[in-house]
Amino acid sequence: MLPPMNPSGRPRGDDHSDEAPKEPFRPDLSEGAETGVYLALLELLDEGLIITGDETVLDANSAACALLQRDYRELAGQPLANLFPSERAFIEARARLFIQGQMRGTLTVALPAGGTAALRFIAAPRLRPGIHALILSPLPSATAAAQPAPTPADTVWPRLAAALSQGVLVLDDGDRITAANAAALHLLGRTRDDVLSRPLADHLDVSWPAPGQPALAHVTLPHASAPLPARVLAGPRAGWRLLVLPPRTEDTATEGLHLPVDVFDAASQAILVTDDQNRIVAVNRAFTEITGYSRDEVLGQNPRLLSSGRQEPAFYAEMWQTLEASGQWQGEIWNRRQNGEIFPEWLTITAVRDAQGAARHYLAMFTDLTARRQAEARAEYIAHHDILTGLPNRRLFEARFKEAAEQARRRRCSVGVLRIDIDQFKAVNREHGDNTGDAFLQQIARRLQASLPRGAVAARERSDTFLALLPELDLASAASRAADDILAALGPAFRTESCEVAISASIGIALFPGDGADLDTLLRHAGIALRQARQLGGNSHQRYQAGQGGGIEQAEFGAELHGALTRRQLEVYFQPLVDARSGRVRAGEALLRWRHPELGLIPYRHFVATARHNGLVAAFGDWALVTACNAAARWPQGAQGVPAVTVNVALEQVLRGDFATTVDKALAASGLAATRLELDLDEAILASDDEVTLATLRTLAKRGIRFAIDDFGRGLSSIPRLRRFPVQALKLDPALVGGVGKDEDAEAVVEAIARLAASLGIEVLARGVADPAQQAFLSALDCHFQQGPLFGAPLPAPAFAALLETATGVQ
Repeated sequence: MLPPMNPSGRPRGDDHSDEAPKEPFRPDLSEGAETGVYLALLELLDEGLIITGDETVLDANSAACALLQRDYRELAGQPLANLFPSERAFIEARARLFIQGQMRGTLTVALPAGGTAALRFIAAPRLRPGIHALILSPLPSATAAAQPAPTPADTVWPRLAAALSQGVLVLDDGDRITAANAAALHLLGRTRDDVLSRPLADHLDVSWPAPGQPALAHVTLPHASAPLPARVLAGPRAGWRLLVLPPRTEDTATEGLHLPVDVFDAASQAILVTDDQNRIVAVNRAFTEITGYSRDEVLGQNPRLLSSGRQEPAFYAEMWQTLEASGQWQGEIWNRRQNGEIFPEWLTITAVRDAQGAARHYLAMFTDLTARRQAEARAEYIAHHDILTGLPNRRLFEARFKEAAEQARRRRCSVGVLRIDIDQFKAVNREHGDNTGDAFLQQIARRLQASLPRGAVAARERSDTFLALLPELDLASAASRAADDILAALGPAFRTESCEVAISASIGIALFPGDGADLDTLLRHAGIALRQARQLGGNSHQRYQAGQGGGIEQAEFGAELHGALTRRQLEVYFQPLVDARSGRVRAGEALLRWRHPELGLIPYRHFVATARHNGLVAAFGDWALVTACNAAARWPQGAQGVPAVTVNVALEQVLRGDFATTVDKALAASGLAATRLELDLDEAILASDDEVTLATLRTLAKRGIRFAIDDFGRGLSSIPRLRRFPVQALKLDPALVGGVGKDEDAEAVVEAIARLAASLGIEVLARGVADPAQQAFLSALDCHFQQGPLFGAPLPAPAFAALLETATGVQ
């Protein structure tokens, strides 16, 4: 983007505003003329506008200079980090704006004289690769907000007249002239009162471009003998147009391209212009700075002198083919500086054509991407590391675990997962402050890394909790030795300039694959062992033992479960129910999860007993129903309809008496159709003789809601009662499905259930399908709707919606 011009056409900082410019802006109908119009409009903005790369400010208008209390030369070409109070503030702001894509908010910027200022911003990240825009404005004061806004003065066109020497007309959607600058009035030989609100046809004969053609009109100026091309630009409102008039006839006799030299040299992008023989006729200052070549060294040369040799001849052949066909080419290319250094650039080439459509010049603009590549590497580092300690974060730890687990499967060895919690660290923060606490965390991270064996990975999970990954363990005792080494490394006192403290840790250990086959399970089990270590007084480690968490679950989980809803720790995951014949997702089963602050993600089956003991099952079930309906209402429409959603219902919810009302409210609030909801009931409900319960289920069934019996097969004594209930489907117990291919008795039970269901007109669905042999056995029994590891693990709501978008082709 080209830097803004002030009315005189000089770069900012020139105090002799009354003197005529040495090289006045020479209008032309090339891309340079269009640039000139937008250049002036940029300077007319009342808000501050900054165009920036990932690391460097590229351009700024006068309003931005005023807001940031800096001269233009203190902004353009300077590090973006200079605008922020600290490097950390810069990194956080850049992540928010350019990586996460936050579009509105406030920024705290540093002022040159000291102190900071809070500014409101609107961000447009990634206008082009590595190029972003920020619109800045002061925060409204309470006094200003209370006063009515004054009617804005019409200052746009007087300022545009001062900024441009070419004629510009603004036309409304009826082609009436709504504004004209002095140059346009001069060309037309009219006064402002003569033209305003008058039809354009009263003053000019115009032939407008056809749709899809280049944006060039042909106009006949007063006293001109032939029509001349005029650039057509989008206007300030919908349907409006800007008509950039050509110079007088005597000014267009030359065949050369009149380059706005002052604008070219102020541009932060490199600009190179060639003639129709591809000889370089002009370059700007940014070109010489980026490439190292002077103007004299390149004028008259072919641009191939910049070639790096990295692109094949076919690349350039395709480039020229595109350029000749469409008039423009852009992409990434590698070129060579004068000193031999190869660098990446983002290049745009535009063919500048005459009125007959022949190419007169080629305009190339490029940006050096070296800083962007460095910024991308830095962003990649930030995405996978903890900023404070430099350790890998949870995301990178997960990736390293997957690699270690795969290696362990091949070598038939173990992987150790350690959860490390710093004892009483909150007290350290309270006594010495967060800054001192951060310094201690950095020291802890360094000691932790140094204490681990070669090939191990240390990570920071959150706050004062760290993780360690121990790959390729042949003996379980190796994990205990590593934990001992960590405790020994943390033993010596930690010191800063102001204080000295003793710090210890508690460590929980879990081993893959014995204590869990996935990272979430291992971290949860390591967390249970960690609690045991803390209960022993800290500064110790414990290895997870099966059944170890039972006492903790009843004693501590109950109190924590009561606050899980209000603290928004509950989540709903969805597992696909798939038609094994076509692979189509028929439904998603909602599965409740508790994201425990220390133990990670806990499946419902691990805390349902505690929830039932504390009377929370109905409340959790109602919340899961509402959440699942809200998510399913937003699932995409596919060629064969929208998948249904399946929600498990506890006996406590049905027996409460108001279950039908709860379901009605969930459907009404979400907008989900009743026919897309399936409620899975516990098999125990078939033993109920309660008429109210039966009436509730029949009422909901009449509204189109489907019912299925979940985990069917554990209590076959319930089979005779199936006819009494409005049940459309049976879901086989995963334990039965798991026996298929291994246990003849399990296979016999599955066959019996399938025959029974067929005789009753009830569908059979299978859960827990893990391999193709089970899939084939069940399909042979007409049990085609299946779910389990073979078809996909449970997914968070956004990931499940993305899966459906991929499956349905919806974008």
